[in-house]
Amino acid sequence: MFARNKINIFDYSDYRVFLREFYELEKSLDPTFSYRVFATAVDMDASLLLKILQGKRHVSPKCVESFIEFFRFKEGKAEYFREMVAYGKAKSDEQVRHHFEALQKMRPLACRELDEARYRYFQQWYYPMIRSALDVFEYRGPQDAAALGNSCIPSLTTSQVQGAIDALLHLGLAYQREDGRVVPTDAHIKTKERWLSASISEYQGCIADLARRSIAETPREERDISTLTMALDSTQIQKIRDILAETRKSIVKVVNEMPSEICDSVYQLNFQLFPMMKKEK
Repeated sequence: MFARNKINIFDYSDYRVFLREFYELEKSLDPTFSYRVFATAVDMDASLLLKILQGKRHVSPKCVESFIEFFRFKEGKAEYFREMVAYGKAKSDEQVRHHFEALQKMRPLACRELDEARYRYFQQWYYPMIRSALDVFEYRGPQDAAALGNSCIPSLTTSQVQGAIDALLHLGLAYQREDGRVVPTDAHIKTKERWLSASISEYQGCIADLARRSIAETPREERDISTLTMALDSTQIQKIRDILAETRKSIVKVVNEMPSEICDSVYQLNFQLFPMMKKEK
């Protein structure tokens, strides 16, 4: 098998993507390589293998060991492959985070650096806030970290601010201009990794806590927090979600038209729609 030594398992966190890209690489190197040949090598039905590569099925514990034997993985890579499968099968946000963090600890530094930075971005509620603050606050280096931290609500430590700035620069979400000021870029984090939804749910929980604190700590004239409790046909909930989506787009359009030089604050806007009671059918 030509591709076995040309593909690095530590570059992956999704075992099915790893298997699919191995197959495609091996096929390009050896035209006789087929799903049937691959399936036979791992003692599996070809139709099941195809469903696994398509992301429709998971491998069984027995098949996990067959793949490990096929790739001739030593102890470190074998354990990493087992953890990838566990990560792929994880169902709850807590399980996803647990297995993703385990994978990160097992990967060589060169393979995990960017993923860890992206992961921290969604783990720390103040990273997105600091990014927006760079449009308002003239940050030019570590000497400004304390002042920026003190202007945040709630206040941040110098190390928190510096950690956030370093992560933003590393991710390409901010850059330092020729005049020395650090400003945000137009880039966005784009990923389909499973840890994203798990991290965002934790981030949203932190933001909800901040909203609760603002009721007691922020003057009423500087905030707008309202609630609406209503009876709905749950099959029509998508209509409400569409309205909220259009509202978000309209607000973003208004905000984007504001020149950064006239902005003096960073605000957090939350939309929260969740069931409080459901009648049994």
